[in-house]
Amino acid sequence: MKIRQQTWTKRAAVMLSLVAVTLPLVTNVTTASAKASRPNVAALLQPHEADYGYLVDGYHHNLDNMTYMTPTSDPVIGVINGFTKYWRDGKVVDQSMIDLNLAKSAKVTEERSASESERAYFSDRRDLRYNLISGLGPYAPAFIQNADAQTSYISMPSAPLPADYKAKKTTWAAPDSKLGALVKLVNVAEGSPYSGINSPKHYVAMPRPYRLSTAVKPLPVIKNIMAHAKPDSFDLPSGHTTAAFDSGLAFAYALPQRFQELVTRSSEVGYDRIIAGRHSPLAVMGGRMTGTAIAAAVLNDPANQEIAKAGYQAAQSADLLGSKDTTAQDDFKNYEQNRKDYRYRMTYGFDQIGDTHQAMRVPKGAEVLLATRLPYLNATQRRAVLFTTGLPSGYPGMDDTEGWGRLDLFSAANGYGAFLNNVTVNMNAKKGTFNAKDTWKNQIGGTGKLTKKGTGQLTLSGANRYSGGTTLQGGTLQLANTKALGTGNVKLTKGTLKLATTNVTIRGQFQQAKHGQLSLSRTSHLTIKKTAKLGGTLKLTSGKLKKGANLISYKKHTGKFAHIQGLPKGWHVTYTQHAVKLAK
Repeated sequence: MKIRQQTWTKRAAVMLSLVAVTLPLVTNVTTASAKASRPNVAALLQPHEADYGYLVDGYHHNLDNMTYMTPTSDPVIGVINGFTKYWRDGKVVDQSMIDLNLAKSAKVTEERSASESERAYFSDRRDLRYNLISGLGPYAPAFIQNADAQTSYISMPSAPLPADYKAKKTTWAAPDSKLGALVKLVNVAEGSPYSGINSPKHYVAMPRPYRLSTAVKPLPVIKNIMAHAKPDSFDLPSGHTTAAFDSGLAFAYALPQRFQELVTRSSEVGYDRIIAGRHSPLAVMGGRMTGTAIAAAVLNDPANQEIAKAGYQAAQSADLLGSKDTTAQDDFKNYEQNRKDYRYRMTYGFDQIGDTHQAMRVPKGAEVLLATRLPYLNATQRRAVLFTTGLPSGYPGMDDTEGWGRLDLFSAANGYGAFLNNVTVNMNAKKGTFNAKDTWKNQIGGTGKLTKKGTGQLTLSGANRYSGGTTLQGGTLQLANTKALGTGNVKLTKGTLKLATTNVTIRGQFQQAKHGQLSLSRTSHLTIKKTAKLGGTLKLTSGKLKKGANLISYKKHTGKFAHIQGLPKGWHVTYTQHAVKLAK
């Protein structure tokens, strides 16, 4: 038995690493044997120490004086060391990969549109932190006003700037403004002495793409500036992308209501660098990794805890969250487009050329990035979310020892990708934000069970396949997908189980206690594949009344609802052998 358990744990570590948020968890374990065959979750979530240690502990060694310029002494170099398989110390190592990287760069510069060119110009010229303001969407006007945010770049010139062009210096935002605490948090993330990438750039020493291939066309308005850049202005990792992610994640920590929009904007800044011809896709991928790791290190640093707390409180105040302008432009209002763009920019279409069976790894301290977005989960649970939403292995440069390259933060903001074991969620609505109401959009797999407690509302909108069952012990569990409840049994002990779509199927048994409430519209239908044990309250909301309409169907049932709400006088429900129907 002991040998079998160890074998399963190793196999599960590989299989679970392949979980994608758009796909259910795939295992060869049946529901009946799930309890005996579940993996050792604590072992799966354990951080993996790199040769440099853990980045969140040693990021202070990332210094631009190049004192620690090795992958074992500078953690940031260690994170992007996988890219040295293709270029190292100023020399090409894998010509075919470099050619592919340059071909991708050239294609983007060749196909860039006028609007993309303008956006790339602003991303190039404006302060690295100011670039993220557009990710705030309807909160951007309030931030600009209450943080005294400024830029001298308002429009793109029609003629190329001279090589020696000097921009007018402005302070991107004021630390002594109404939103000064938020400004300070972003400044610490991007302006820390340990957030630079000069040493990593010089370690790899890969030239910019426009210097390696004439097919990569510099953005005309800045071509003179690019032509006269210093020879040691290297490509990988991209500094602007690094700054976009460490700044963007600081913003997202403070204003998690815009988490996915902000990380999408961070990725867009990286893409803008390719559009401008400044950087290659590999460099931008490396910048995402370094920026993400630095942001986590800054937020974990004991010296920054008060700054992070004050920044969050400032963002949640009337000066920002309470000053939403619904008429303001929001370039990131399309969720599906954001998801598509972010996922593409994680890999830029590169194939999986390495080992595709490596287990997912969650870096030490990475869970802090979700602390305000999933505040009702504990640190271990947030690590499980990162584990079950990570990318598969094998993409160029992304399989670093700790796991920074494979973190998919956009998907992680949508909750679990799989229940590796039993999950209990306790949401306290009085705490506000996502404690009061949240939605898990992923297609959740796994063998674990979901137990929902507390007073908050959790919505499940994915076509879920988790097999451990669902228990509601408080608050509201809203179902926005036919398969929201997975394949297991459902127990409604207390709280409200609410259908938010026309049809929902419970593929196991259903049991409702006297303090539970089942809520559905008069035109909705709940299908229970096995036995239904009825009790408590049935609440019928809006919808046209139709005599004889099936509200609930089941294989067989016991008990009846003690209370029926939402029916006018003269209407009631009847119980047949296989259904609960409307009657008059």
